[in-house]
Amino acid sequence: MSVSPIGSDIEENQGTSDPTEKRKSSAWTRFKKKWARKGIVDVDVDHHRYEMLNCMRDGIREVTLQHPEFNKSEPSADDHTDVFEKAFVSPSGKCFHFTSYASATFVMIRQAIGISDQQYANSLAPLHLPYLEFMSNSKSGADFFLSNDKCLFMKTDKEYYINIFRSFLPDYLHHFQQYPHSLIVKIMGLYSIKIPGQKKLFFLVMQSIFYPDNRIEKRFDVKGCFAGRYQKPSDKGARVLKDQNFTNESIDLGDQRDWFVKQIKLDAEFMSELGVQDYSLLVGIQFLSPSDKKESLLDVVIGVQKSLKHNSPSNDLSNNQEDSLSQKAECDSDAIKKENSPHKSPTHMLSFYKPSIKTMNLRLLPNCKNSLHTIDGPEQRYYIGVIDFFTLYECRQRTGRFWKNIKYCFGDHSTIPPKKYADRFIAFITEHTT
Repeated sequence: MSVSPIGSDIEENQGTSDPTEKRKSSAWTRFKKKWARKGIVDVDVDHHRYEMLNCMRDGIREVTLQHPEFNKSEPSADDHTDVFEKAFVSPSGKCFHFTSYASATFVMIRQAIGISDQQYANSLAPLHLPYLEFMSNSKSGADFFLSNDKCLFMKTDKEYYINIFRSFLPDYLHHFQQYPHSLIVKIMGLYSIKIPGQKKLFFLVMQSIFYPDNRIEKRFDVKGCFAGRYQKPSDKGARVLKDQNFTNESIDLGDQRDWFVKQIKLDAEFMSELGVQDYSLLVGIQFLSPSDKKESLLDVVIGVQKSLKHNSPSNDLSNNQEDSLSQKAECDSDAIKKENSPHKSPTHMLSFYKPSIKTMNLRLLPNCKNSLHTIDGPEQRYYIGVIDFFTLYECRQRTGRFWKNIKYCFGDHSTIPPKKYADRFIAFITEHTT
């Protein structure tokens, strides 16, 4: 393990000031800020995680931008268990230890969904932009942070759950390779940090399902049960609601319903095979504007490109790429128009390019940001993803089931065996999808 001061080998960090040197506000000001925190807030100098997040920023930039050896076409078995650790000395003189787990594996996952190392670092660890804290109503006690562009989510978790995820990381990667359009959230990095005098913290970095969030009107966290699953709505409408709130809602997907129900079934059955339960489906709902409903031929071609290619270094199209796709659209227009009849689903269109798509359950991805977790129905856009899948059905859950049976009079609660949980989850989502 090597020790180096911040900025000694990362050119971009040279000349930056030490964040800890900024003067904190008075105790009264800090109290008022903490009292007023709701929704999403900046992590400023008064925040109790301010120093830690700035240290995390330096560690992430180091492992992402200074170690090309983690870029591999196919990670080995050793890469899944690899641990990269480095000690840094901050400008204030504090030494902190930063650890990245299975770095090569997560590089491959990021590349598969079109995120380069530079894009990842620019989004997750920009030099001068603050992180955002998401004020969650989760009972886990975890801290939730967003990158400044709200594209990526960081969540603290217990070492026990981190180790569970590491134990089935190869299976997680294989499921994504087998079903590239899986709705299970894509985890892009796994880190820990230890600052002297503070407890070691473990972090997961994942896609934000609710991205972009500027037009989302409703948000739900659905498990498929009702006991203890009610959340009082907020006047501001930003609160994540639960199953009891979802009772009269439906996911109206039109001709994409069959694809969605099948993928939910594939993902839930995978969870059952892992022996996990208590996972959730996040659902964000946004009404489509008239311009959203207009799909050009170029949108279709770009959607096909996105759907069939997941190893591109970037999903952002350059002008040359757009010109190339425009030419392709003109060449293929007659064939695509024939395929794009009102009687054929968007998924069927992909068979024009790749007849074997049914085995991978691919769909025609929309030409928008966060396309893997975005599904358009006739009137609404849905942001959908499966999260929180690290809970094994072990002794603690069995004991919890006993007490919940008493508490809820054997009602419909979340602590049940993985197979039953998966079956109920599938049935609930299917029933609420039209």
